[in-house]
Parts: sequence; structure tokens; C-alpha cells
Amino acid sequence: MVDKKTQSWGDMKHTPSKRTDVLNPIRNILEREMKPVIGHHLPMINLGLGEPSKANGFELPEQINQAIIQSVEEGHNGYTQASGILPAREAIAEKFGTSEHPIDPNNVFLAFGCSGAL
Repeated sequence: MVDKKTQSWGDMKHTPSKRTDVLNPIRNILEREMKPVIGHHLPMINLGLGEPSKANGFELPEQINQAIIQSVEEGHNGYTQASGILPAREAIAEKFGTSEHPIDPNNVFLAFGCSGAL
């Protein structure tokens, strides 16, 4: 058995909390009504439970890890605007916009999970 006190955070396996009798309509849709297309040519990444961690097979590029560390070290580790910080929205607009169809960063909104987006 692994001692959780000495195990590194990145190596810990997520253990979901126990379900309650509370009805969550979004989870109901994700788990019971939405079925992945069998044999689709693209792999499915299920973000329905909001667990994109290393323990579940997701790894961030090193430059993102370093940017997060730098941000925390500089004291920028708190809540942001509900729609996301402007540099992030500008980066998204630049990446996905084209000269023919530019995207205004003021029309980009970031959210943590579908409940926040709704």
C-alpha cells in the first residue's frame, strides 16, 4: 500500500466521491443519455466529470506547467474575471480566428465546467 503522505500530488489517483441522492440534470444527461459514437475515427475524451488530470491520462505541455508555476510564484493565483483574463481570451481569438473570420476577444468566454458556462 502506498503512503499518501509521501506520494507526490501528480502521481495520486483520483477517487471520485460517493454519489448522493441529489439529482444533477447535467450529470444525468452526460452519464445516461449521451452515448459516444461507436467506432468514431477520433478518440473520445470524456470531460463530463471535469477530471482532466494526469491520473486520468491528461498531461499538460511543459511550457504550460512552467507558466502555472511562474504565475503562482508571482502571486497571481486567485480568482479571475468570470469570463477569463484578457490575455487568455486574446490567445484563443488569435488561434481560432482567421483573416476572413476574425474573433473579437471580447466575444470569447472561458468557464470551468458546463454549469459555469451555462
